[in-house]
Formats: sequence, C-alpha cells, structure tokens
Amino acid sequence: MLVWFLSWLATVLTIGFFLSGFITCRSMVEKRSTENIQFLPFVTTLANCFLWATYGVLKSDSTLMVVNSVGASLQIIYILCFLYFTSHKTTQMKFLGFLSLAGLIVYLYMMHFITENKSRTYQMGKLCTVVTITMMASPLATMAKVFRTKSTESMQFPFSLMITIVSFIWVCYGFAVDDSNIQLPNAIGVILGLLQLLLFYLYPFKPSKMGVIL
Repeated sequence: MLVWFLSWLATVLTIGFFLSGFITCRSMVEKRSTENIQFLPFVTTLANCFLWATYGVLKSDSTLMVVNSVGASLQIIYILCFLYFTSHKTTQMKFLGFLSLAGLIVYLYMMHFITENKSRTYQMGKLCTVVTITMMASPLATMAKVFRTKSTESMQFPFSLMITIVSFIWVCYGFAVDDSNIQLPNAIGVILGLLQLLLFYLYPFKPSKMGVIL
C-alpha cells in the first residue's frame, strides 16, 4: 500500500514538474524567440529521463518507466519548440546530434555488450545516479552568485520548493523499494533544495523601487 501511494505521488508531482516547461514554451511562442532561454536543460533532462526509463525497464519498475517516458516525451516537445524559434539551429542541432550519438553508444554497450541482466541493471543504475547527481549540481553556480550578491533575484522560489518536495518523495519511494540508486541522487536533491530555500530566508529579494525626483 505504501509503495503504491508513494508511486502515485511521485508520478503526479514529477510529471507536474516536467509540465512546467510549457511555461517556457509559451514564452518562446509569444516572443517568437529563444532569447534568455537555455537549450541545455531540455537536452540534459531528456538524456536523464531516457536513462531512468531504461533502468525502469531493466528493473520492471513501472513507476520509473511511466514518469520518465512522459518526461522524455515532454522534453522532445520543448526541444522541437526551441529549435523552431532559435536563430542558432546549426549549433543546437550539432549538440543534439553529439548527445544522441553518445546515448546510442551507451545503449549499445548496455544492451549488447553486457549479456547478464543483473550486471546490466547494476551498471545502468550507477550511470543514472552519476548523471542525476551531476545535473543536480548545476544550481551550485547560481547559489554561489547569491552568496556574492546577497540577493536571490536569480533564483525562483517555486522551482526550489518543488524540486525539494519531488526529491523527498523519490527518496521515500527509493527506501520503499530498497533502491539506493533512487535514494542517493534524490537525497542530494533534497539537501540542495533545502539550501536554496535557506538562501531565500537569508537573502530575500526585494525589488528596488525607483525614486521619483520632482
């Protein structure tokens, strides 16, 4: 019962988190431009979802399969939207092609060169852990900027709160199914999320008010 509840909760919250990308897409459509929007997060999230979905297939974990299949599908939509409006299509396509090639190499290695399923699942799990931890380390640069400027202007409170909650639910799910590959990266996500929330308390952002000289 507990596993089912955590599975349902993790699925709903994570897919809801992935759906936030439509806000960015709407901005691209309205501006007809990708100015100030980064391509990298879409691509890295797609790669991360692909790896976790594959791990879910190897483990026969329907929660991982569903969440990350939906996540990967959404990232493809966001990427297509970005490529349609960007003025640097050649550069972005080269990067996407390079990442696709790397993904194909990993897939071929895991599925064709490792014959034992237990070993394949183990190595895929560790790869997912490393990739996810690497992705979760990306906010550290923003946090360092907050320490320097003593302002959380460059951060978004809803995002920090959501990533903390989602990571915590996945930690609970990881313990429920006894999978350290799920526990570890999401525990780090909880810690980083809490640190980000602490920054909002320490350095609350207050928009400056322009004085009017009469």
